Amino acid sequence: MKYFISLLLLLSINSFVCAKKAYKIDVKLSNSQDTSLLLVSYYGNTNQIVDTAFLENGVYTFSGDEPLKGGIYLVVFQNKQYFEMVVDKEQHFSMQTDPTDPVNKMKIKNSQDNIDFYSYLKQVGEFGKKDQELNKEYKAAKDDKEKQEKIKKEITEINEKVKTIKLDFINNHKGSLFAKILLASEEPEVPKVLPKKDDGSPDSSYIYRYYKEHYFDGFDFADERLLRTPIYANKIKRYFKNILIQRPDTLIKEANIIIEKAKPNKETYKYCIWYFTYESETSQIMGMDEVFVALGKKYYLTGEAYWVNDATLKRMTKRINTLDRLLIGKTAPNMIMQDTLMNLRSLYDVKANYTIALFWDPDCGHCKHEIHEAQPWTKENAEKYGVKVFAVCSDTNVAKWTKKIHEYKIQDWINVDGPRSLTENYHDLYDIISTPTIYLFDKNKKIIAKRLNWKQTTDFIKRDYEAKLKEE
Repeated sequence: MKYFISLLLLLSINSFVCAKKAYKIDVKLSNSQDTSLLLVSYYGNTNQIVDTAFLENGVYTFSGDEPLKGGIYLVVFQNKQYFEMVVDKEQHFSMQTDPTDPVNKMKIKNSQDNIDFYSYLKQVGEFGKKDQELNKEYKAAKDDKEKQEKIKKEITEINEKVKTIKLDFINNHKGSLFAKILLASEEPEVPKVLPKKDDGSPDSSYIYRYYKEHYFDGFDFADERLLRTPIYANKIKRYFKNILIQRPDTLIKEANIIIEKAKPNKETYKYCIWYFTYESETSQIMGMDEVFVALGKKYYLTGEAYWVNDATLKRMTKRINTLDRLLIGKTAPNMIMQDTLMNLRSLYDVKANYTIALFWDPDCGHCKHEIHEAQPWTKENAEKYGVKVFAVCSDTNVAKWTKKIHEYKIQDWINVDGPRSLTENYHDLYDIISTPTIYLFDKNKKIIAKRLNWKQTTDFIKRDYEAKLKEE
């Protein structure tokens, strides 16, 4: 009988252990009518809904059979306001607060990480309020310079106190996720004394070099938990777009360095490859497609981006190969098309210092605007700069096409019909997704500019022409 009872007890304990949730977070709200709450995770620069909790007996409970991945999570109310929590090793705890002031009225049980997190938020929040008040006083005292100087000193003191609180947290909570987040968010402190150049003058470029070199001090690219905070994506984005010189070779080099640092973790590796290829492919800066092509060849065409399915890989391969032949400095693909008299005209036969390939549509209002700017400019400047326009019309209706040519007064352009082509489809050949689209070639038909509007194109021609004159 004793053995039987012991066996039943053991089975009951095992059943309890098996039934225990991997995470269970109870949330209690005062003064709230919400019937449900959302648990939301940061991921890069996006948010992802992870769980929904419904009100039962005054408590909202988030729970699941798989542990939550480490990071900062948001508990979102139905009015879209929210409070944050740290999720790491502790995944069974409770939080109680008032939605009207969630930080200052927060009470936490069974999570030292969140107790420390909210203690930090409260301290910094108090100084933040004081900083706002002082800034208002500073603006109001615009006619009293002495008072403004006094307020500036107080603001500086507050900033130093906040900085001290941050450094103290990092030093006193080593190993905690939030300490690592604070460390990752640190800004480099540039030395006040600048080194001197060979001629004895201060080396002002040292500030930029030092800041760039130390920008990621304390930042762990392979810590997946940081990816689920606001820090990871924003810091990389700022570095890539605002700190680095926007040259393709520089960006390719730096992107590869970051990707390799992220490689030890599959999720951070995946994110960094996606981020840099996406940003460079969609960039509005001319020439950034070179970054996309270089990274695409290295990671997608070699199978390194193992997570993409066959359909995505096929699309990416086509996109990479298309943009690869259209990079700045490469010889433009030839186009052989019929003109209004049904004669074949070849792009390569055009003799000019500069050839503008203008892809347009007779029914496109934006095309009409651009051509109305282009027509007088070419009439006045084409001979001076040695410019010819190779105008590719997208419409198959010859009557409509020729009517627009006369209406726009562009008979002196080389007008050809895109669909009547002996070469590859011009949409695929030149990646024409919309009209108008402009490419600019030099006398050897090398691509020197692309996807600019008409004024930008002609400004480019003028600068390039004047630069060549100076060289001569």
